Amino acid sequence: MKVTGTHIINAPRERLWQLLNDPAFLKACLPGCESLEATGPDQYQVVLTVGIAAVKGKYMGTVALSEKEPPQRFKLRVEGKGTGGFMQGTGVLELAEDPQGTKVTYEGDVQVGGPIASVGQRLLDGAAKMIVGQFFTAVNAQVTAMSDASPAPSSSQKGSDPVASGPTSPSLTAAPVQISPWRTLLKFVLTQAKEKLQRWFARSA
Repeated sequence: MKVTGTHIINAPRERLWQLLNDPAFLKACLPGCESLEATGPDQYQVVLTVGIAAVKGKYMGTVALSEKEPPQRFKLRVEGKGTGGFMQGTGVLELAEDPQGTKVTYEGDVQVGGPIASVGQRLLDGAAKMIVGQFFTAVNAQVTAMSDASPAPSSSQKGSDPVASGPTSPSLTAAPVQISPWRTLLKFVLTQAKEKLQRWFARSA
């Protein structure tokens, strides 16, 4: 299964690169992520709960980053298995400067097996795009929240000792994103109906 797309993130490229390499930030943005912990340099262990159509399960796996070219691109490898089956995939994430912030382009291949594969290719494609879309929507929301939580220093703080006062780090709020089986099913039905209408009009022409 091919996964490709682009998203615009409202953050400078260098800042976004730092955030995408921050386990706490990734955990807050990944849909259904219960835990994400570093196990080594650019190595992470992750636990996700994801539902696609009638198949919902908890998955445990690993995420590895490689071939890093800060702040431009990196390669991503993901492997996981759980009650819904197994999946593995590789992809490349590229970050380019954009007038609105940073343009993120991703491309990858994903293989799935077990019960989750029984939902069909169309539902899997739709669910994959939805999960990726939810992730980048959460990234933008977190970036905006972090910017809003960093007020300008007051006049009484301008002459203070920066070491004594210390920087304040805005908290991350886990994104409340879950894959709705009804939404996925409705999208699949509408797509099927649209294709059938197009074929009917083509035969009638």
